[in-house]
Amino acid sequence: MTNVELKALRRLFFLDVSEAAQFIGDCHVRTWQRWEQGTRKIPEDVIKMMNLLKEDRQEILAMMLNKTYKDITTNDLLNARLVESVKAELLAKNIIGL
Repeated sequence: MTNVELKALRRLFFLDVSEAAQFIGDCHVRTWQRWEQGTRKIPEDVIKMMNLLKEDRQEILAMMLNKTYKDITTNDLLNARLVESVKAELLAKNIIGL
């Protein structure tokens, strides 16, 4: 994963740098910023987690398109942001309304 891909996925997941650093990288904000700037190598565990989140987002998207997704309230920030991300995509594509 490149630094550009890392940044793009973070934004796609509706996470700011501090949230990504805390919930994905378990690191300081500055460390995450260095990964996104390409001045430090992205650790394999972070790459793996980002890829898993990408897969989770695809599953949520598929469920929403098939109308099989059950919208439940959760305290899981990462899941909530993935759901928001998918809803925004579907809204932008005029697939769902407000």
